[in-house]
Amino acid sequence: MFLDHFKKQASHFLQERYKSARLTFTDVTSAELWAEEATNGDPCSPDAKTMTKIAAASFEMEDYWRIVDILHRKLYNVDWKEWRQSYKA
Repeated sequence: MFLDHFKKQASHFLQERYKSARLTFTDVTSAELWAEEATNGDPCSPDAKTMTKIAAASFEMEDYWRIVDILHRKLYNVDWKEWRQSYKA
């Protein structure tokens, strides 16, 4: 039980550090990270907080085009065995 909790915390910590590094060293915006997070292959739907952030970011012209680009890529590269990503997009 303790080991499972520790693994979850370590995984979450590493994912957050990876996101921070991507924001710092690449030309990726927070809106793109939120859109990727919302359209990932997880069986659960994205939370309302993430969807609200995406909706608010879509009013900015640059973020809008970046979000649309991610959605187009998700819909264009559909692997029907992994249909959940295209469904969530």
